[in-house]
Amino acid sequence: MKGYKKDQLHTKQRYIAILKTNKQLTRLNVVILSIGLVLSYMGKGIIGTPLLWTGIVIFLYTMLSNIMLRRSLKKLK
Repeated sequence: MKGYKKDQLHTKQRYIAILKTNKQLTRLNVVILSIGLVLSYMGKGIIGTPLLWTGIVIFLYTMLSNIMLRRSLKKLK
């Protein structure tokens, strides 16, 4: 029983570490999206459009990852 609790604790800590990493990734994503929007607005669509799409893909990845991790954390409780 003690080993099981230890495994659960390690798993929970790993999930929380991934959530913190996703939080940092979200901050970076806001910067990428804002730069892409500014460049697109200024008429530099060649650079701005790929940055926007990159930001959207990163946003979707972090959002789905957070949803899956939060469900996993709820199952551990």
